[in-house]
Amino acid sequence: MLNIRTRVKAAILAFIHPKPIPLMRPVSLGCPTGSEGSLLVGRNALITGAGQNIGRNIALEMAKQGANVYYTDVDATRVGSLGEELKKFKIQSKGFVSDVSKFEEIDSLCRSLCQENIPIDILVNNVGVLIGPYKVTSVEMDIWRKTFDTNVTGPLYLTRQIVAEMTERKLLGSVIFISSIHQWLLHRDISYSASKAALGMVINELAIDLAPYAIRVNGIAPGSVAEEVDSMQRYDKYIPLYNTPINPAYIGRAAVYLASEHYSAYTTGSVLTVDSGLSLYNHFVDRRPPGI
Repeated sequence: MLNIRTRVKAAILAFIHPKPIPLMRPVSLGCPTGSEGSLLVGRNALITGAGQNIGRNIALEMAKQGANVYYTDVDATRVGSLGEELKKFKIQSKGFVSDVSKFEEIDSLCRSLCQENIPIDILVNNVGVLIGPYKVTSVEMDIWRKTFDTNVTGPLYLTRQIVAEMTERKLLGSVIFISSIHQWLLHRDISYSASKAALGMVINELAIDLAPYAIRVNGIAPGSVAEEVDSMQRYDKYIPLYNTPINPAYIGRAAVYLASEHYSAYTTGSVLTVDSGLSLYNHFVDRRPPGI
């Protein structure tokens, strides 16, 4: 009788407090092995909207650290161009022409990854649009819907698909959303700002939901970003640090930081701001009368 009671009690406790899911790859607390570019060796990264600017630089920076890079873009020419750039790295890579705002194209992308036995353990939801117009009185609902489909709904649907595979394979995973400082600050574009604010809460909710599976969820909030920065031509007095936009390579390196277990094994539910202090600037300072 005692044995039966003990077993029943153990079963109830196991249901209430399940044991952590065993991981495929243990967290390393030591230094990365190998050369400097070894932080992501053996990892498979999927990066959306990677044909240019921030997405392209995330792909290149992760490739430098040894990750196999799989990526999407709506433009076939940009997909091919990035593929050529990635050939110089000793990694596996493949591009897909895909519109992340469309569920059927996400399904097709995930089927291709599954058929080719490519288990993704780093997902970077980079793709995003800023369409305008700025005022709520003139914004078309089609623009609102397109913005949210691209910036929030599509990335969340893709994340659900990829995370299902991560949990099935018991992978130690990292999901990164490229947000914006305008998830907190006005941009005067209601569709864009609202979509980025929504991403902030998506990151928080997913971080809690996926923590039991050892999948970390974080975000990056860039400020003003430009591929080529000429300090004479692109001077901006509202950017406190250096007075110029940020080269997107630094957003790529922030993504490497959040994806790397060596640096961020205990980081989840965070949004890393990379904006040269732009979000700290009080534009009222330039408009108030002297002496106030």
